[in-house]
Amino acid sequence: MPTITIRDFPEEAHAALKVMAADAQRGGRRSVEGFARTLLVEAARRRGPGLGSQLLSIGRQFHTGIDAAHECIANEDIDALFKRSPEHGEPASLE
Repeated sequence: MPTITIRDFPEEAHAALKVMAADAQRGGRRSVEGFARTLLVEAARRRGPGLGSQLLSIGRQFHTGIDAAHECIANEDIDALFKRSPEHGEPASLE
């Protein structure tokens, strides 16, 4: 597993993390390192691209590939890619 070293970390911030780690465990003892790791992992997951950004990226890659191949694709062709197969049933109704 990778390791991160944080230099010049303020003493006040370390003390605050120590208190927060103790509060988070309530009754048990949790290390500052473990608490900081949890905070960093959660922050990294929240900052990742959302579904909309991922779909936009996929669309751009698709169009870049089409442009690079000097091909033209009609909207009908794109729609056909996403049509449901007749062997699949109707989607469930949520009403």
